[in-house]
Amino acid sequence: MAPAAPEPKPARVLDVGLLRRIAPYALMHWKPLSLSLVLLPLTAAAQLVPPWLIKSAIDGPIKAKDASGLGPIAVALLVVLVLQYGLQFIQSFAMHIAGQGIVHELRTAVHGHLLTLHDSYFKRNPAGRLLTRCTNDVEGIGEMFAAGFLTLFADLLLLAGICVALLLLNVRLALVTFAALPVLFLVSRWFQVALRGAYREIRSRVAVLNAWLQERIAGIRVIQLFAREDRAMNEFKTRSWELMTTHLRSIKLDAALFAFVDMMGHLIAALLIWWAASPIIDGALTFGALVAFLDYVRRFFEPIRDMSQKIATMQSGLASAERVFGVLDETERVPVLAEPRRPGRFEGRVTFDAVHFSYLDDEPVLRGVDLDVRAGEKVALLGVTGAGKSTALRLINRTYDVGAGAVRVDGIDVRELDPKTLRRAVGVVLQEVILFMGTVRENLSLGDDTLSDDTLNRALERVGASAIVARLGGLDADLAEGGRNLSAGERQLLAFARMLVYDPAILVLDEATSNVDTFSEERVQAAVSTAMAGRTAIVVAHRLSTIQEVDRIVVMQNGRVAEQGSHAELMAAGGLYRTLYENYYAGPSAA
Repeated sequence: MAPAAPEPKPARVLDVGLLRRIAPYALMHWKPLSLSLVLLPLTAAAQLVPPWLIKSAIDGPIKAKDASGLGPIAVALLVVLVLQYGLQFIQSFAMHIAGQGIVHELRTAVHGHLLTLHDSYFKRNPAGRLLTRCTNDVEGIGEMFAAGFLTLFADLLLLAGICVALLLLNVRLALVTFAALPVLFLVSRWFQVALRGAYREIRSRVAVLNAWLQERIAGIRVIQLFAREDRAMNEFKTRSWELMTTHLRSIKLDAALFAFVDMMGHLIAALLIWWAASPIIDGALTFGALVAFLDYVRRFFEPIRDMSQKIATMQSGLASAERVFGVLDETERVPVLAEPRRPGRFEGRVTFDAVHFSYLDDEPVLRGVDLDVRAGEKVALLGVTGAGKSTALRLINRTYDVGAGAVRVDGIDVRELDPKTLRRAVGVVLQEVILFMGTVRENLSLGDDTLSDDTLNRALERVGASAIVARLGGLDADLAEGGRNLSAGERQLLAFARMLVYDPAILVLDEATSNVDTFSEERVQAAVSTAMAGRTAIVVAHRLSTIQEVDRIVVMQNGRVAEQGSHAELMAAGGLYRTLYENYYAGPSAA
């Protein structure tokens, strides 16, 4: 098995590069984003007015004992509060619309990029890890943008406005308040670094746990058959505990920062009251100004205190962004020419010209394969495990590309063809049938709405699967995950029907009948014969019934074509084929 892909390298505490990469996805939703940004300064300004109105009330009507003068101030305060909360609602709603839009765009981009990646990438990355990238990590970025970055910007605007108000009220008291900022900055920066590491570890452990769960759920029957439930439970407890302890570390850091900022706020308030005693007694500072000043100080430390949560959200989102863009930066894909060739109908000739291939540099699998399959010819590939049969088939539709030499379809190098055009021309039925949760129709058409019911029903009838679909309830009947409500043979028949729906010029069968039972083999073999009729067919087969259907048998050994010919010719030659035949097909196994 190939080694797992490494995690992306950690980014800086506030990674401007990551924010720039998120920006294009944000600009796709510029309308709610613009509305939110426009309302930010208005919302901040509205929050600065109430303390000033309270100061005016204390130093004016209350000091003069004029009750009638409080009415206009109370009305003004009510209007400002209604305006403030109304603006906050609209701004927050628009901000979250933009955030969810970013989530949608990123999720779509990650999924779309995964569809283009090479098969080897998925061999190195568990499905659970990739699922985490498309869900948890993308959601983390959206949360960072909506509840972290924009609200942090709003807090900075509010802090700037409060600083101006404090200076206008009393410069000396304002300077006392500002003296706490360097300490707050240094402590907050230390917590930022620690929180970023904690959230990066959380995301990593979530991905590992998801991958582990996905694998165990898929193999639950094996665990039960071998009575390994206790072992699986203990392993899960260990992994879940590791994730929980990492979460607790981030919670401790977040709580410590919150408590520190809150403590600093109360200490500064106490210091200000002590410091303001003399100016009030001397008449240099009014009581209303002190009340307003303390209210502003409370509002000053509120965003700083809440900033700990927003920083935590930012760090979590940036950790997610590292992982998401790590997927989007993955370049391991099948290369496509700028102007690939798109022929009309293929005749179906397949040629292997001195083909070499290896999954790993020092372990060659194919060593100069030369093979010419005529259009309409049926060819079986035989050989022991590891001879290169399945690998040769994967090169035809560019699941992998050759290391040297060329694979040609109708004389055209497959690397020059548009992959979509090529893969529509090459029908593949594998040993392990993949059926999706959904209806029979969706699994046969794979979302192609141009295919009529008559086309789908004809394909089912040709492979003898009409009765199966009728039993399920017709084309709109639901299939369970992986087609679990069907037998192995029935799933195989649906796979052949799906292939016939697209009517490819070339049929590739990779041990497509090896998993069916004896009772299903006759029906599946009839489907194989139907599928091979009128098209080029290259099959890897272990059953004698399949071999008897072909025009030519190609025997592979150590990544090369060892011999080829008809059954009679190869038996007469007395070579490798005869040995394989006598060992695997003669006697009881043949019967």
